[in-house]
Amino acid sequence: MLHRKFLLAATIVITAILISGCAAFQGLTGMFTPAPKPEVGPTGKPVESKPNPPLMERFLSPPTQLYDLEATAGVIFEGFNTEKWDQAQKGLTNLQTTWQQAKPLLGEKKGVKEADEALVKLTQSIAAKELTSSYESLGKFMGSISDIGKSFKLSPLADIVAVGNAARNVSFYVEDKNWSKAASKVKELQGTWQQVKPSMEQVGILGELTKTHSDIKQLTDAVNAENKGSVEENLAKLNESMGQIRQFYYGR
Repeated sequence: MLHRKFLLAATIVITAILISGCAAFQGLTGMFTPAPKPEVGPTGKPVESKPNPPLMERFLSPPTQLYDLEATAGVIFEGFNTEKWDQAQKGLTNLQTTWQQAKPLLGEKKGVKEADEALVKLTQSIAAKELTSSYESLGKFMGSISDIGKSFKLSPLADIVAVGNAARNVSFYVEDKNWSKAASKVKELQGTWQQVKPSMEQVGILGELTKTHSDIKQLTDAVNAENKGSVEENLAKLNESMGQIRQFYYGR
């Protein structure tokens, strides 16, 4: 009889321990489980997040068409910035074709939708020969291409496009003879270059990186001196250096 009472008491104790242990385990598990995403915030719905791409996909090379877009952006920019609207239109046609070739390879990456919207605006602006709107729309389009490039983790594409956009900003305001704005933009170019330069450092292209660093330094001095001839000379050198860097990484 005593033995049965002992077994019953032991069973009750063990059951209690198991129940409390399960509760503790659930509490511990909850500490490491991410909180569910809220359905609404202070001003409405939160941003719609997309799942990360598969691990291997993140290390693929970007489609070469994205590098072609950066090259074509220079042709378009030179066209409308010097009011050669025929050149801008031809470059735009090439840009549209290249973008349509690239899109099926990109899926729903961040930046694709924004690039489509900016391209519509760019098309309208060039058709209407609206200088400022063309400049702003091209900047938005290429900014979206840079965003797309960020999903290709081993490629400096996003950084190459960012430097290109920053250089176009300087050129636009120099052509407009807005020197205070140009000084602000060349400072931004310097900051962008310092930030992205390490991502481009690789054997085989180090010489061009050194040249680009020097080009940007001299360009800054020329802008601060408000010397348009020197600015144009240094922008031409920067065009060559960044073109060599872009070509080096083309397809990688």
